[in-house]
Amino acid sequence: MVTKAERDHFQAMFRKLDADGDGVIEQVDIDQLVQEMLHRAGAGAPGTQTWRRVTGLGNRLWQELLAAVDENADRKVTAREFVAAYRRPDFLDQVAVPFELAVLDAADADNDGRISVGEWLTWQQAKGTVPTEALDEFRRIDADGDGYLTREECAQHIKQTYTT
Repeated sequence: MVTKAERDHFQAMFRKLDADGDGVIEQVDIDQLVQEMLHRAGAGAPGTQTWRRVTGLGNRLWQELLAAVDENADRKVTAREFVAAYRRPDFLDQVAVPFELAVLDAADADNDGRISVGEWLTWQQAKGTVPTEALDEFRRIDADGDGYLTREECAQHIKQTYTT
């Protein structure tokens, strides 16, 4: 049984992926979200290695989402189907977390292998997050308090976001 808090959490995530707001996720929604995030994060021009990697992972996210939950084969994912996919540990570990980390890597503007507050805010703005919420989230994720986020800190946070 899904609690109200879980339902609200998943509905918020679903709305972010439903780019056109029509109540279902289709490939065009994922494509639009990925391209917009890459553009806003300053990930370079289409065709660059980073752009191709994140776009490829976005395509994989879509294909795995369909394979996991599109029971009626209409190539659309409803909110109920979305929750079912994201509650599966294998989907999280093999699809959702790698996709999120690839987008995060694209936001690492200076390629130092960690995310600064400025890089985080740019990435979060690209996702449509309010700056004050993004700063609060950064502080929660930065487990060692050094002012930077590592891949390990981010991966742990992503898993917690989808499972708590």
